Amino acid sequence: MEILLSRNKEIIKEYIEEKSKIGFIPTASELDKDRWYIEKDIEDLNKMKFNIVYIDVSKESKEEIVKKFNDIDAIFVAGGNSFYLLQQLKIKDVIQELIEFANNKIYVGTSAGACIACPSIDYVQKLDNKLQAPLLDNCNAMNLVDFYVLPHYKSKEKYTKIADEIEKNYNNYKFVKISNEQAIIVDEVNNYRVVETN
Repeated sequence: MEILLSRNKEIIKEYIEEKSKIGFIPTASELDKDRWYIEKDIEDLNKMKFNIVYIDVSKESKEEIVKKFNDIDAIFVAGGNSFYLLQQLKIKDVIQELIEFANNKIYVGTSAGACIACPSIDYVQKLDNKLQAPLLDNCNAMNLVDFYVLPHYKSKEKYTKIADEIEKNYNNYKFVKISNEQAIIVDEVNNYRVVETN
């Protein structure tokens, strides 16, 4: 199952039991000076009484990362720069393992973590700085879903304008736009629905 979010995480309590082990990947945020949203994610997950297992994709070996994948119940891929996140996952060669995890357990992606669940992230160049991922040679992503997520819709005027512009420019893509109060729930047979998170 995949749960794709913009920001609000309350919905995940319906699918993940208290005290479950959640692998937390903050990698997309590494280049940001102000990582307040990562601190908020950690605070919220702790309040929900999950056991957080930190997974530092940039610093840990592939063997260490895969070992943690095997020891957790769900995975939470936080927001930040989608291109940098995808670059680091590819450098460590753990994309396939992450796909297999998502197909067998619960994958939660917020913002950048939601975007990399799509077939490609080429469409997010107006949202994220691609130059922060100079070693990324292609934008092919996890392909967990057959649509493209546009997060933070209607949260700020600039995000709404950018999302509408992206949708217009990529008119052959199937987009799903979600606000910070919505989530996309994808079941085991890839049916999806958009729900309110609070």
